[in-house]
Amino acid sequence: MARLFLVKPLALSVGMAIAAGAAAETLPLGSTCPACADGKVQTASEPETPLQRSGEPGLPVDYTRITADALRGQTNVGVEAKGGVIIERNQQTVNAEHVSYNQKTDTVKADQGFILDDGESQVRGSTLDYNLSGGSGRATEVRLETEREGRRLQAVGKEARLQDKNRYTLTEAQFNTCQKGDASWYVSADSIDADYAKGVGVAKHAKLVFHGVPVLYAPWMDFPLNGNRKSGLLVPTLKVGSNGTEVDVPYYFNLAPNYDATVSTGIISSRGIRLGGEFRYLQPDYQGTVNGVWMPSDKRSKHNNRYQAAWKHNHRFGAGFSGGVDFNQVSDNDYYRDFYNRTDVARNVNLNREAWLDYQTDVLGETLTGKLTVKKYQTLANADGYKDEPYAIMPRLSGRWQKNFAGNLFSVYGQYTRFAHDSKQAGGRLVLYPSFSRHLHNDWGYIRPKVGLHYTHYSLDGFNEKSSRSAGRALPVVNVDTGLTLERETGLFGREHVQTLEPRLFYNYIPTKSQNDLPNFDTSENSFNYEQLFRENLYSGHDRINAANSLSVALQTRYLDKATGAERLRAGIGQKFYFKNDSVLIDGNISQSSRNRSDWVAFADGEISRSVSGYTSVHFNENRSRFYSASAGIRYRPQDGKVLGARYKYGRDEPIYLQSDGTYFRDKLSQIDLAAQWPIKQNLYGVARFNYALNVRRPLDILAGLEYKSSCGCWSATAVAQRYVTGWNIERNKPDYKNAAFLTLQLKNLSNIGSKTEDTLRPAIPGYIKTNEVVK
Repeated sequence: MARLFLVKPLALSVGMAIAAGAAAETLPLGSTCPACADGKVQTASEPETPLQRSGEPGLPVDYTRITADALRGQTNVGVEAKGGVIIERNQQTVNAEHVSYNQKTDTVKADQGFILDDGESQVRGSTLDYNLSGGSGRATEVRLETEREGRRLQAVGKEARLQDKNRYTLTEAQFNTCQKGDASWYVSADSIDADYAKGVGVAKHAKLVFHGVPVLYAPWMDFPLNGNRKSGLLVPTLKVGSNGTEVDVPYYFNLAPNYDATVSTGIISSRGIRLGGEFRYLQPDYQGTVNGVWMPSDKRSKHNNRYQAAWKHNHRFGAGFSGGVDFNQVSDNDYYRDFYNRTDVARNVNLNREAWLDYQTDVLGETLTGKLTVKKYQTLANADGYKDEPYAIMPRLSGRWQKNFAGNLFSVYGQYTRFAHDSKQAGGRLVLYPSFSRHLHNDWGYIRPKVGLHYTHYSLDGFNEKSSRSAGRALPVVNVDTGLTLERETGLFGREHVQTLEPRLFYNYIPTKSQNDLPNFDTSENSFNYEQLFRENLYSGHDRINAANSLSVALQTRYLDKATGAERLRAGIGQKFYFKNDSVLIDGNISQSSRNRSDWVAFADGEISRSVSGYTSVHFNENRSRFYSASAGIRYRPQDGKVLGARYKYGRDEPIYLQSDGTYFRDKLSQIDLAAQWPIKQNLYGVARFNYALNVRRPLDILAGLEYKSSCGCWSATAVAQRYVTGWNIERNKPDYKNAAFLTLQLKNLSNIGSKTEDTLRPAIPGYIKTNEVVK
């Protein structure tokens, strides 16, 4: 190996002040309460001596250069350097006051303080015995800093044993991932082994210390150095509420790059022990997740062996085929009521169990899509024991193909479904819907006429006193959709915009046909809104097709940012006019109505200014001359972490809860919803939500909490308390409530301690952002 020794000219000599005294008996990371500005720690101590480089031209690979105030020694044997010593080799630089260099072993020894820098990491300390070519050695009273792949690590230790550039061991050490000088939290350990080649660090007899207070101890713990996945014990989660104290301790298995597992053991103080797990897999052609929770005994329930299981799988088979599975199961009807909130209870009445196979191919130059599905639900009974289970689909085969002929679009849709049920009449349904349409358009308008034939055939099984039979229905569908788009340049709230004016007409004709002899397997009435004005069928599904001879008239305007084209505001109003009084009800019977026009609907949604946004929608019932439903909301969000919101919802005849006879109890709904996230003082934020039912004068959801982010962004904490309605108690004619308290401590680039409070706060407070993500 070539060597180059240079004595620095006297005029350029700089004496280095790397004091061994900086490494006292206890070498702290920094202050537990550092002062920060612009995310950087401001300390009152003298600044560290910066790393010095010689400034000489670059060296060839594996050449070593030593620059110092004084050099003496023997060529090819060794050298002693004193005064501002700078050693440079490849990417490595060593600074010291006194160095002994053994040229035969390529070893550096420093005994009056040193800095060792390899371009990614920097080590400072008292003494150093280091091999420049191998990157191995030993150092005492060290302070280490490294930043790789955007993750920073700082540590101090009594001794460091360096195996190479990517592996080292610290003894009697402390480390964290904070800014330099910030020790508001750290892990203290007898030893820390870091292996950047594997991306894993291991600490033995480790304590997590937060603001000087030990909060966790582990005889052994490991942690990722580069953000990659690794096996190990995850931080426990904690929740306190109506079920008592809930603690879960998860362990993560990084089984392979393409699959992993998590096993969790936990306890709910008022109920019992539970076990949980999740397995994830990923292959080029398929991926999925299997998870479940099991509680063998529940002290607060009549049910034991309580569980929840789910499997989600997606698969690409090739040759145009793909498919998947979505399977969900719980042990009993009370599971969601006991362990989840009211939103989850309402969303999981019918648990999906579905498998499907999709197919796509080319036919006459156009795409033919097909789908085969089987589906059956687990329907959970309400608190009174009543449930209304939907029909199972055993199976359903559907397909769609369309082709453009000189601007004319021919489309055909077909579907066959076999509906099965244990307590209702089952049968098969065939749907065939060919249609022909044409799209005429230019820059300022369009017209789309369409004609189709909706054919439906049923083969119904015998059931109780009903005999098997066949039935059918064929209805022509004719409609014309036309609209204009007019534009003008204008200003809005001090900004230049392009405003559009978009009138639209939609004529729809379907003859009247009684359908009370046909079953209703899967059809429901769509809610009346602006989009519904332009749908040809009032109903979802295929069992009911409304009678129509109507014209929808609507006007919409949009404001587009002139510079970016982004839509800033959208508003519209519309109404449907009827040319006949016939209508088909959900039960299939024909109804006569005296009115000649429908209710009208209006909406507006968008930005009022750069900080304020809002929305409103209105449904006015002209037949009764009163509002049928209305909603409105406004949000003020001047910057991240600052948001105030108010929402109002009104419904005259809304389903409140399912009764024992299978019908919904319907009543007026009138609610206000206030939400906020706002800084109370520097780095301290308040969060709150108040959801109140005006018609029954009761709160539905009350939430309040505090969030704190350290000035340097090294940690954040959230504490939230919540009280919410889970359902309606018919016997007491009052709602049932649950309480919950959440606490989360997030340590930068390490882990979270507690529950994931953002899962509760994001839907409760529109515009919410985690405090440690706030950028000012």
